[in-house]
Amino acid sequence: MFKPRPIFSALVAIILAFVIGTQIHKQPAVAAGGVCNPTVNNLPVCPSTAPSESASFIDPTATIRNPTNISLGEKVFVAPFAELDATTAPISIAEDSNVQDQVKITASGTGVQIGSRVIMAHMTTIKGAAKVGIQGSTGPFTNPITNAQFNNDIPETFLSFNCEIDGATIEKNTVVNFLSRVGPGVTLPAGKVVLPGKNVTNNFEATSGSLGKVANLTQADVALMEGIIEVNEAFAKGYTDLARADLTSVQGINYAPATSFNSGGRPKIGGILTSDPNFRNRIIGNIVLQDSFDNLNNKIGNRISLRADEGEPFNVGSIAGMANDVVFHALETTSLTLGNGIGYGPRALVHGGRQVVNGVANGPETSVGNNVGLGPNSVIFRASIGNDSALGQRSAVFNSTVAPRTEIRSRTIYADNGSIILPVEW
Repeated sequence: MFKPRPIFSALVAIILAFVIGTQIHKQPAVAAGGVCNPTVNNLPVCPSTAPSESASFIDPTATIRNPTNISLGEKVFVAPFAELDATTAPISIAEDSNVQDQVKITASGTGVQIGSRVIMAHMTTIKGAAKVGIQGSTGPFTNPITNAQFNNDIPETFLSFNCEIDGATIEKNTVVNFLSRVGPGVTLPAGKVVLPGKNVTNNFEATSGSLGKVANLTQADVALMEGIIEVNEAFAKGYTDLARADLTSVQGINYAPATSFNSGGRPKIGGILTSDPNFRNRIIGNIVLQDSFDNLNNKIGNRISLRADEGEPFNVGSIAGMANDVVFHALETTSLTLGNGIGYGPRALVHGGRQVVNGVANGPETSVGNNVGLGPNSVIFRASIGNDSALGQRSAVFNSTVAPRTEIRSRTIYADNGSIILPVEW
């Protein structure tokens, strides 16, 4: 147990940017343009006749409401159990953007406009009349770490794990960090980063670093975004190729696409290599689950995405229980190790990555010990959780090793082994 303590927002920004900016390689890519509507004839490849190099891919588990009111640019990847609801207003997503697992976009008013090279990370929520990555400067920006100026002329926008955009405008070259929120009518200007857990409710909060809710964009942020875009473009192509070879291979329990960063394996359940395109959840790639198929089927809920298509392998002990909407994923070249008796609450996210130690990402990989409870909407990233511990709801552990029998209270960001402790404000 611990008590939160204040910390300067500039230090928060520097540490977080430095940590997340590792293990990423830079390769900007811009699609030539062109749009499609994800109607029945354009699923899961959109448009159905596009070359693999430019096609968009929509996982068969994604929910698409009013597809004629939805437009997708080239090389868009829509991951398992994402939801695009254009029932009352349009949704447009431009080229090279990605809609990751459990992302929910519900348009109203004038609709939701998503620009090019926008990352909507796992469990992001976008609602109302929102604009993301449509406008904004490409620099110059001032790096808070070095005071050097830099441009990002092929801009990106990053909405991180479990954040919410509610009727806001998020400009290019910005980051909305995990478990943070930007509220109605707010414009987050280019060059700004919303710190984890913060609730930005007006434009002054979105621009003034003195309030401790935003910091300045760094070159490490840019490097991270560029790497994520590249990986998700590879997913759009890789899953398109799998679907065209055999449509059932992109359903249920099945293969990951073979890429430069993944072997393209398939799951092993109870010691048996398994493919089951009729399974209700998506379990993908080199993930080893100790439970037998029948036990697993009885222990886990629905809309679950366990995706070892980037980092691998995932080794998962006997599961105590897994609620709906849980997600596993990992950065390339990293793995996941999850112990026995873990209880996964609804919308819990476990994401692989190495901890940064003395400036180098060569520390422990993400792991969770035995008999751990993960609360609803909790996030684990680049972290090791000891046995018999618990994470409260809407909490996050980041770049940390948590000792056994530790409780992380609800609505708490615990980062860098306790050097950063922030409340989740909403």
